[in-house]
Amino acid sequence: MGVMQPAAVDRKDDPQHAASAFRKEAKPMKPAYLFNKLTNERFPLNQSVSKIGRDQTNNISVTNDHYISRHHAWVLQMQGAYWVEDLGSTNGTLLNGEILSERRQISPGDRLTFGKTEFVFVIE
Repeated sequence: MGVMQPAAVDRKDDPQHAASAFRKEAKPMKPAYLFNKLTNERFPLNQSVSKIGRDQTNNISVTNDHYISRHHAWVLQMQGAYWVEDLGSTNGTLLNGEILSERRQISPGDRLTFGKTEFVFVIE
């Protein structure tokens, strides 16, 4: 009989684990932010994980859109790039108008829609 291996732990809900896998390779990132054209607000993406949702504990808290889940999505800095991932939100996340079904890399000018609120991804 072979040696039993410990069961794999699903760490999808652990943002530190998601970003730390690539932290050693991380290069200094250019400043980036999400821009809300409607309100002219700029939300800096200055952490390895920027959480987005209605709950005020998020890095980017959008309390005036009831279609946004409390913990809706996050933007990750890893592999020298930015990525967006929906966290199982009720109304989903759109990337350039398409439903996001898995973590995707984002580029300057991409439109991210959480609930009914649209942001533009900008790198300075």
